[in-house]
Amino acid sequence: MKIIWVLENIEKNKNFYGKFNILLLLTSTILWKRNHPEDICVLYADDMTIDLLDRLKVLKVWDQIQPLPRQIKVNKSVFWASAKLQVLAEQTEPVILMDNDTHVYKPIKSLLDKDTVYVTNFEEGKGYYPTSIDPYVRKLSYKPRWKPKSVNVSFLQLPDPNFTKRYAELSIKLMEEFTVLEAPNPQYLIFAEQLLLRHMMDEEGIKYKPILKNTWECEQKIWAEDDNEGIWTVDESEQFIKHYGPSKRDILESRKEYSYESEIKHLLNCTNFLNLDLSSIKNR
Repeated sequence: MKIIWVLENIEKNKNFYGKFNILLLLTSTILWKRNHPEDICVLYADDMTIDLLDRLKVLKVWDQIQPLPRQIKVNKSVFWASAKLQVLAEQTEPVILMDNDTHVYKPIKSLLDKDTVYVTNFEEGKGYYPTSIDPYVRKLSYKPRWKPKSVNVSFLQLPDPNFTKRYAELSIKLMEEFTVLEAPNPQYLIFAEQLLLRHMMDEEGIKYKPILKNTWECEQKIWAEDDNEGIWTVDESEQFIKHYGPSKRDILESRKEYSYESEIKHLLNCTNFLNLDLSSIKNR
C-alpha cells in the first residue's frame, strides 16, 4: 500500500525548519516502515525541503520522493496544509496519509478493514466550527446543511481513489473561495479539510471508522467517555499510535510534564541514525 507524507516549506526560507519537526517526520516514516515493511513510503515535498533532507543524508528513509503539485491560489498562512489535499487529488490507488507528527509504534494495518475510511478520531465541534450562518461559509458556492461534526485526519486511510479525488478537489475549491473571501484564520482550513470530509462521507454513505473510541469535544477540549466503534480508547492507544498535535508547543518550551531534550533523545533513538547531524537546524 502507498503511505504518504507531505512537507511544504510555506515560508520559503531556511528558518522554517526545526530540529524537532524534522525528527518527528523521520521517526514517523521509520516507525511505519519498521512495522509495515511491505508498504511503499512516499514523501511529497518542495525543492528546498528535498535539498535539506539530501544534505542530511536521510532521503533513503522513503521509497520515493515526489515533487509537490503546482501552486494554487490560497493563503498559505491560513491554509498551510493545502498541499496535502493537492497530493490526495492526484492519487489513483488506495492510500494512507500520515501527518508528519503521527507515530505508529506497532503493526496496525491488519486491524483495519480494507474497504473502510479510517480517521484518527471523531470530533464534536458545536460552538467551535463555523456553521452555515458564518459570514464566510454563507458565501461559499457549495451550500449544504453543515453539521458541526468532524474527523481528525492525522491518520487517514482512503481506500477508494474516486472518492479521494472528489473530496480533495472540493476541499481545494473551498480553500480557494475562502482565500478570495479573506477568511482570517486556520479554523477555516480545518473546516475545509476535516469537517468537509465527514460531511461528504455521511452524504455519500461512505463507510468510515475512527482509530480512537473517544470523541474529542472541541469547545471543552476534553475527550468524551463514549465508544464510536474505534479500536482503542485514548489511554489504550498510547502504546500503538500517537499524534503529537498541540503538545508540540509544550514540548518545545519544556512546559507541563514535557522535556524538549528528553523528547529529542527519544526521537533520535527511534531513528537509529548513528551519524545524523542536525547542528545546522534550529532547536525548535
